[in-house]
Amino acid sequence: MKAVAIILQVGLLSIFYILGSWIQRALHLAIPGSLIGMFLLLVLLSVKILPLRWFELGGEKLVAIMPFLLLPSTVGLMQYGPFLIQKGGSLFVTAMISTLLIIIVAGHTGQYLAKRREKDVS
Repeated sequence: MKAVAIILQVGLLSIFYILGSWIQRALHLAIPGSLIGMFLLLVLLSVKILPLRWFELGGEKLVAIMPFLLLPSTVGLMQYGPFLIQKGGSLFVTAMISTLLIIIVAGHTGQYLAKRREKDVS
């Protein structure tokens, strides 16, 4: 029964991907359809139109296998060896700076939300 729930939840997540891709093509947006679909999902979860429990098991399984999903793109980078040798240093610095900024913003956002939640509970 758990496997059926996971399949249904991943299918529901896929519907948001398809919907986002359709919106992207229909409106000729420069934003990827997958991001549009996940933003729609975020909005529907935030305003509690859709319950989070509809996506929990499927989302957990997708996160668990994420390294395997990213493996083909990582292997594909091997085709660009000369480019990476030439531009690798600047790409590395850019990746490190952007990662550091993301960590800082995520940390501050998490602390802000935790403090806000404590005030709401009190």
